[in-house]
Amino acid sequence: MKKALIIITNFLIVIFSIFIVVLYARKQSASMKVYNTENFMTMSIGMEQVTTNYLEGEQRLCDTWAAYINSRKMNMSEAMAYLNVVQRIPNISAHIIRLDTLTGRSDKAKIDNPEEFTVSYQEIDIFSSLNELLGQQDQVRVTRSYTNPMNGIQSIAFCDLLELRADDSTETEKAVLMRVIPVEMLSSKWVFPSEKYSEAQISIIDKNGNYIIKGKSFKNSNFFEFYKSYNQINKEDLENLQSEIHESGMLTMQNSKNQSCLIVHIPINTSFNWTLLTYISMEDVTKNNIDWTLVVVVSVCLIILLVFDILIIMRFNRKLAAAADEADFANKAKTDFLSTMSHDIRTPMNAIIGLTTIAEKNVEDKNSVSDNLHKIKLASNHLLTLINDILDISKVEHGDISLSPVSFSIIELAENLENMVLPMVRQKNIDFRFHKNNITQEYLFADQLRINQIFINILSNAIKYTPNDKQVYVDLTEEPCAKEKFIKLVYKVADKGIGMSASFMEVMYEPFIRQTDSRINTIQGTGLGLAITKKMVDMMGGTIECQSKEGEGTTFTVTLELEISETEKNTSIKEDSDSDLTDMKVLVAEDMDVNWEVISTLLEMYGIKCSRAENGKVAVDILRNIQSTDFDAVFMDIQMPVMNGLEAARQIRKLENPYAAGIPIIAMTADAFSENVAECLEAGMNGHIAKPIDIHNVIRELRKIRQTQPEI
Repeated sequence: MKKALIIITNFLIVIFSIFIVVLYARKQSASMKVYNTENFMTMSIGMEQVTTNYLEGEQRLCDTWAAYINSRKMNMSEAMAYLNVVQRIPNISAHIIRLDTLTGRSDKAKIDNPEEFTVSYQEIDIFSSLNELLGQQDQVRVTRSYTNPMNGIQSIAFCDLLELRADDSTETEKAVLMRVIPVEMLSSKWVFPSEKYSEAQISIIDKNGNYIIKGKSFKNSNFFEFYKSYNQINKEDLENLQSEIHESGMLTMQNSKNQSCLIVHIPINTSFNWTLLTYISMEDVTKNNIDWTLVVVVSVCLIILLVFDILIIMRFNRKLAAAADEADFANKAKTDFLSTMSHDIRTPMNAIIGLTTIAEKNVEDKNSVSDNLHKIKLASNHLLTLINDILDISKVEHGDISLSPVSFSIIELAENLENMVLPMVRQKNIDFRFHKNNITQEYLFADQLRINQIFINILSNAIKYTPNDKQVYVDLTEEPCAKEKFIKLVYKVADKGIGMSASFMEVMYEPFIRQTDSRINTIQGTGLGLAITKKMVDMMGGTIECQSKEGEGTTFTVTLELEISETEKNTSIKEDSDSDLTDMKVLVAEDMDVNWEVISTLLEMYGIKCSRAENGKVAVDILRNIQSTDFDAVFMDIQMPVMNGLEAARQIRKLENPYAAGIPIIAMTADAFSENVAECLEAGMNGHIAKPIDIHNVIRELRKIRQTQPEI
């Protein structure tokens, strides 16, 4: 019943909401239509005022010129000279026309003959309608629009009577002064202040409906002919229209496109039976009054909301219980992990602190101190592994890890891997075999650090969970790949260890999960290795498979499709003698005193001379003017004050000194993720060594540099 009630209630709410929206929209549409129509009428009245003011102003200017010419009793030449002085507007011209001949002169030459100033109005009938007004004062005496005979531009002319003195005589002759203005100058005054009416058109008609000025939307040569052409009207209604059009009001009609349009008609007060007509499509008057798209969108959204309430939320509620169980399981797993990590971190820390105290108490006993330092080193390396696992899984879960492909030797990687685990193998007396099968492409282009991490995690787990005197076998096989210039690398690790239960195998790739088993309670681990390995394999587009049985052992198989490198990585000879390094000189950019003391002491043990730069800026300044014999390499910390290592490397590569700009730069930093390595390489560095420093890695990098140096 509750479910049915919810559905009915939501349905009624949606229907009611849509009804209200539609009702409100229609009401708003009607109100806006009335408002827009009245607003258009008001603006049209304003256009009439603008037109009236413009006409009166132009007429006053024309009358002023005429009064001055008449008062001075000028002849035609004198009058034109005066007009040439007072009339300076480029688009406006002044004409003086003798009434007896309808010819005269213009202050502007003909457009096609710069020497011709004579103008004729014999074939242009614009004065007949002005005869009764030319002698009247306080009237606007303006012609209809016509083609200016001097330049061919549609124009109107403001007129006044002149009494010109005849040449070489005291007699006078009647003439008309014309101030000729292009129609577009008047049209430019007709700008509606609202964008809503940007498509409005304006015309002026005389008492017979003939266009004085014609807007582009007005058709035919006469407004009444325009109306009859596109609207059904009888004789009586036409007579009423001809009478009413010269009074203020509005009407609707069909235009030439069979669209309904609104016509507002306003008499022009200062002219003789002229009427201003403003035109706008009814679509423009009513547009945006009701947004049916919005109504549809709102309605669809409400319906979607109804469906969402009924289907999605109910389905979601069914999943809440399962999600809560998963959350409880995850919280328990993290709690167990924190408990385990607390134990696992405190164990090596306790060993480090305790062994340091013992060494301090027995500082005179060389053998005891040496043994304690060896154990401290082992405990420190284990602690570093724990910390790296925690940081790796944190970055993986937040999606911060990116792949940084480089060219590398898979043979070298395999041999390093084998050498790395040999101490653990010998300690447990494990039968260990590492087979490399059909490796024809030694050099590959991929993220070497991540591949190494995958291989180490799987192999170290196999050795860790395999009892003494058992077997661990590794097969590294190259297989053909369907992708061009790619090979398929299959990494298989099989052990005869303790195996895994079926229930644990279902969750073994989840972070913080370890098999709870009395057989492994004494083995240290974070429960992160497999989780990191799985995510790394997925990022590289590979696969990982596992077969395991309790008490019999486990086999992991990782398959990766890797690109073949077109260039071989420089390798050095994986040497016992240090004599090749004794004359090397390095600059160490390191701001921490303790770190400087450690690296300088370690390098000096190999006969390598060190100099220090306290930050990146000091390193750049030191290198700016070096000679080729001053330094062989630079070890660069990244996190330093004043100037960090990345910026320092960029600045060094830009130095004008060729020895400085080309010097090998090796990053030596605690920023140890693959994206940090990529940043160092992009900044112009040649290599990367992670802190805590492994002196063997440092020596290996220096030997590479020494082998690439030209012989002197």
